[in-house]
Amino acid sequence: MSLVIIGEAATKVMDRYPEFTAQNPQIPWRSMRGMRNRIAHGYFDINLDVVWETVQVALPELLTVLPTEQN
Repeated sequence: MSLVIIGEAATKVMDRYPEFTAQNPQIPWRSMRGMRNRIAHGYFDINLDVVWETVQVALPELLTVLPTEQN
């Protein structure tokens, strides 16, 4: 799974469905967009420890929240 793609998707949801993002503050929309921007444009400024923690901790947490929001 690509963190850049997740960030792009979060950005599109934020732009197109602001009411949905406002109703679901437990999903870290801005953080996902920010991670995408740092990876896509940060080049040598990327903190690999933060990326690793995101993959190991934040992403699994996100995956447990998203299925409940499909309804």
